Amino acid sequence: MISVEVPGKLYVAGEYAVLEPGGAAVLVAVDRYLTVEVTPGERGPAARRSVTTARTGPRPVELGRSGTKSIVVEENLGTAAALRHVLTAVELVERYAREQGYEVLGFHLDIRSALDDAGTGRKFGLGSSGAVTVGVVRALARAYDFELPGDALLRLALLTAFTVDPRCSGGDVAASMIGGWVAYRAPDRDRLAREFALPGARISPLVDRPWPGMSARRVPAPQGVRLAVGWSGTPAVSSGLVELLRRGVAGDTNAYARFVAASNTCVATLVSALESGDDASVVTAVAAAGALLRAVSALAGVVVETAELATLRRSAEALGAVAKSSGAGGGDCGIALVVPAMAGQLRQRWRDTGIVPLELQVHQPFSAKGQYR
Repeated sequence: MISVEVPGKLYVAGEYAVLEPGGAAVLVAVDRYLTVEVTPGERGPAARRSVTTARTGPRPVELGRSGTKSIVVEENLGTAAALRHVLTAVELVERYAREQGYEVLGFHLDIRSALDDAGTGRKFGLGSSGAVTVGVVRALARAYDFELPGDALLRLALLTAFTVDPRCSGGDVAASMIGGWVAYRAPDRDRLAREFALPGARISPLVDRPWPGMSARRVPAPQGVRLAVGWSGTPAVSSGLVELLRRGVAGDTNAYARFVAASNTCVATLVSALESGDDASVVTAVAAAGALLRAVSALAGVVVETAELATLRRSAEALGAVAKSSGAGGGDCGIALVVPAMAGQLRQRWRDTGIVPLELQVHQPFSAKGQYR
């Protein structure tokens, strides 16, 4: 049996802008995990494959094939929809395996997640879709014994994510794959989709070679401030927010483009500050990222920072910390950068105002540089 643990993620800066080709973001991987265990079976076209997840119940779900696609043998109450990231990851890993001359592998996947609240099932917005994508790709790649470098493994996971949802940025996949603090720049997803859709297109060239404009790398964490995470108590409702912002704000069709450019500049400043160990500039850049989000959402009439997230931010600011919403907003979590001496007081202030402090730390990868294992 092969077991992999995949961390969840949170955005620090670059939300929305990272959805554009070349859009930049900084994320952190956090120490809540999704676990994927794979038990390899026989090889060959008739090899049986199955998966067990909490979303589909205790009985293993048998996977079949329709051409090159993986399907659920016995569809039941949306099982295929619940497993869409798993099915797509299996399909693309097998497609890569066949192109490399491997026989198709039978297996059983067992997927368990601790990214949500264990007692209530409440979602915190820690990136379960990205984590399950990374987990299945990593586990199956190890079962096949692919000799893939970390950046190629990341591209395979990103192709899976983009196939399921062409609108996603891939930042969550990069953070869960790499760990620590991650600087990410998004590829041109439309270009990739066109290349992938060409008749006779092979997956291997897309996995094995770098993508123009795309980058993902680990960057140093700030030394003098600590990441604190608070949950607003309500799940995010982000459907349609991106399109509302893109349509133009306050009658100015160029406003969104200006926001994207300003956000990318802000993220570049943040990355430079992290790499040079300039904590003061890190704090200033995170504050600027939050202000940009609030300004563009206000012009568009879109609620990114809810009343609860505004309370989270102001409570931190009252203690001299910096805070902002994390991710799409509209609910879920906010993050703060606070000096360690004030961290306990911040958590208490959050509790007093109805914000739930999450006991999260940054996931520290133990692997050698460049190996996302």
